[in-house]
Amino acid sequence: MLRGLAEYAMSGRRQAATVAILFGLVPMLNVLSGSVVALVALRHGLTEGLLVLLWAALPTGLQWLVGDSSPLMMLFGALFTALLLRQSSSWPRTLVLMTLLAWLAQLSLYLQPAYVAQVTAVIEQMLSEGMQVATEEGQAAASGEDVVALLLRFYGAWHFALFMVCLAVARHWQALLYNPGGFRKEFHALRLDPRFTAVLLALMLAGEMGISPLDTWVPLLCMAPMVNGLALVHFVVDQRKLGVNSLVLAWLFALLMAPAFIIAGFVDSFANLRRHFAPGPRE
Repeated sequence: MLRGLAEYAMSGRRQAATVAILFGLVPMLNVLSGSVVALVALRHGLTEGLLVLLWAALPTGLQWLVGDSSPLMMLFGALFTALLLRQSSSWPRTLVLMTLLAWLAQLSLYLQPAYVAQVTAVIEQMLSEGMQVATEEGQAAASGEDVVALLLRFYGAWHFALFMVCLAVARHWQALLYNPGGFRKEFHALRLDPRFTAVLLALMLAGEMGISPLDTWVPLLCMAPMVNGLALVHFVVDQRKLGVNSLVLAWLFALLMAPAFIIAGFVDSFANLRRHFAPGPRE
């Protein structure tokens, strides 16, 4: 089904724009709109990618007008990261750009007081409805400001995840159509530059010590190393011939124990753990 969708989208500009618009209208599926934009940019470059983005921006622009800028930022993030990956064929460099774009998304909250107020209102309403139950059971009610602050700490990390999903799906589609096995090979080899990882680690440790505003960026700073950790697991499963079930368990474990994958990503970036699992003589 997804292959057929990719083939249709790549059959012409009109078809790509149609798919991007239709998926952009569905909130839970609009990530596929970003994937179509990224796929066109990967295959045809800036001009074609930008033209499809302009059409895809019609439904996401409407969402922006009502206060949700995330879908629109997702489209631009998908375009820019796809263009860099097309030019460099380097996932580590692309993840650096992805982190910077997600950081800008995090900073954009300072320019979105209406959105923050909207989220605050929704959270406070939910808490007020549950406050009576918590009071009756003798439990302490959470502060609305604390809950909102916690959620907004993940705003940049959420956008990183959106960019990553858009680009990964697009690269997978591109590999299916034009380079079978190419995305799998690229993802298995993904390993962050130790210099970039060192910067992330230093900033993350400073944030964990409570230094503002770094403390609000910690979730975002963990995202690239987590992708590195997932790539490492995919590589090991492939080298050990462990099968699809092992990958499914690994992804479930990642959802439950994300810090383990983050740590693995940091360690692999510095120590290149793949050399212990790759066939042939070690480096």
